[in-house]
Amino acid sequence: MEIRVLTLFPDLMDAVVLSSITGRAVNEGLIGYRAVDIRDYAGNKYGKVDDSVYGGGKGMLMMCGPVYDSWLSAKSSFDSESDPITIYMSPKGKVFDQKKAIELSQKENIIFLCGHYEGIDQRVLDVIVDEEISIGDYVLTGGEIAACAVIDATARLVPGVLPGEEAYSDESHMKYALEHPQYTKPALWHGTGVPEVLTSGHHKNIEEWKYLASLYETMIRRPDLFEKMEISQENLYRLINDYMK
Repeated sequence: MEIRVLTLFPDLMDAVVLSSITGRAVNEGLIGYRAVDIRDYAGNKYGKVDDSVYGGGKGMLMMCGPVYDSWLSAKSSFDSESDPITIYMSPKGKVFDQKKAIELSQKENIIFLCGHYEGIDQRVLDVIVDEEISIGDYVLTGGEIAACAVIDATARLVPGVLPGEEAYSDESHMKYALEHPQYTKPALWHGTGVPEVLTSGHHKNIEEWKYLASLYETMIRRPDLFEKMEISQENLYRLINDYMK
């Protein structure tokens, strides 16, 4: 996977993407990454990329030219001939979820566009953007933090980035389920122990407990996700009569 990010703050992007697991993936060549500074394509000595909004209104809007030229540069930088998908991080976009992370992890080339100020001139968005993504129903000062979140969630699903599929297949939001509670040593902390089944060594019982605990966490914390899950009558009965009693 190759990733390019069009941004006014490349240092902010680099600080996050080039750290921890994603940074290691970049260093090992599992993921290609580059932040493209939109100001480099301003076309003026001041690096000015914004101007006032037609029709009035507060704030400044990013202009078409610098965004378009930086996009052309990013598009031409990919080694493969596969056309990249261009994603604009926007509060108007569809809310990002694990399903979208899985979908994006299978893409070869991705360009993320980060707006700032009051956003970006709609005309260039209409030309270059394939889809808009939001990370929640709130507004940030720019798209960089949102892009970092999407890149992190997506990159960790690329083969080789984590030790194996089992490192993420049981996590929260895989198949809509939230992850079961987890425990580590000591076995007794502040007078509270861990569920006995987890120290029993009985692998089948442990897996059954994890599954039912996952169902319970989802039902209590995210009933909206619980409604989407495909649960057999038998497992629903086990949840109610075995786990919850």
